[in-house]
Amino acid sequence: MITKLKIKDKKSKLLKSPYYLLPTTSYPLKEGQVMIIALVFLAVVLIIASSLFSRVTDFIRFGSNSVLKEQATNLADAGLDYATQRLNDLAGAYPDADGAGTDTQTLSTGQVVITVENKSQNLRTITATGYIPNQSSPRAKRTVKADVIIDSQQISFRYAVQTGEGGVSMANSSMINGTVYTNGSINGSGSSTINGEGYAHGTISSPDPTFNCEQLPCKHENTPEQPLPTIENPDINTLKQQAEAGGITNCTPTCTLDYNQPLTTERYNGNLSITNNATVTIMSGPIYITGNFTISQGGTILKLDNSFGSNGTYLIVDGVVTQTQGGQIRPTNANPKGYILLVTNSTSDSAISLSQSGTNAIFYALQGGADLSQSAEVTSLTAKKLTLQNSASLTYDQGLASATFSSGPGGGWIIKKGTYKFTSSP
Repeated sequence: MITKLKIKDKKSKLLKSPYYLLPTTSYPLKEGQVMIIALVFLAVVLIIASSLFSRVTDFIRFGSNSVLKEQATNLADAGLDYATQRLNDLAGAYPDADGAGTDTQTLSTGQVVITVENKSQNLRTITATGYIPNQSSPRAKRTVKADVIIDSQQISFRYAVQTGEGGVSMANSSMINGTVYTNGSINGSGSSTINGEGYAHGTISSPDPTFNCEQLPCKHENTPEQPLPTIENPDINTLKQQAEAGGITNCTPTCTLDYNQPLTTERYNGNLSITNNATVTIMSGPIYITGNFTISQGGTILKLDNSFGSNGTYLIVDGVVTQTQGGQIRPTNANPKGYILLVTNSTSDSAISLSQSGTNAIFYALQGGADLSQSAEVTSLTAKKLTLQNSASLTYDQGLASATFSSGPGGGWIIKKGTYKFTSSP
């Protein structure tokens, strides 16, 4: 039998119940307390909702600004492309006749402001800024910048003379001022001189030619064959097509230019002769002659227009190239100069025949030879073989190591690689 415990309080009073029971108490809410709790809960919900709404609004605003900035960038890029195309369409005379200035174009999405700086005949700097929706009150603005140049081909004429297996023959006080490289031999006589080094896949005669160079030895025999400079991008056939696109003149059998006049991109079916002390200026190229080319008489001049700057251009001849009686061929006055490159496809040993002074140009016989005589002066010559005699001289221009050639200032404007810059604007 379990004995029930009796508990006394501290005052030694017996509890009415022999068991200790926990007290239970209820506190009824006073009037208005439910409303306060509801308001607090609602305030918390509103604060959270407001925070989320602010974040969503910021996200939407950020997305909208990103779209506007992208549109402004697209406008700026379009302005750059537009300016480049206008330079091509207007032969470099954009936005004004001097090839410099500012142009504003309004499009459906916004405005673009184009600024062109004329750095040289063959170099422009274009800055294009796109505005959304307009320049006066833009919500977005972006600027791009790039240099544009005349598209040109670089051909390295690294030597004063370079020939194929036909070699170099010198006689009668002829002189070469510069380095000679041949896949054949170098033979000299009659006090001929090379002021530079000579490289020959074959042999070099002695005692002539006499060599003068800064660092000995000057003569190098049994050297490896060196490929001749290549004309590519565009190649000869493409250049002929470009000339034909400029127009065709039929010569029966010879077209004679005997008065001052310009010469532009064109194909001449037949022979072309410049004579009678005329001054003929090449304004654009290439020029293609299906027959022979001749320039004669001391006062006759074929020159490259100074607008080419340091770029040269092509005069392509299927027949032979002949200069007599002191007819002159001149480069531009830029530094470095721009030269006329006369290229012949003739297989004749006299594909290039030059006599007397004045031919300050580059000559290239792709498949034939060249003869220089009677004080002929040449800047650089490449041929299958070369013969110099009767005090003929050839003086190399160091700038030809990286010579460039183009169709001229009227075409071929392209963005120069590595110059495109993006400017982030507010």
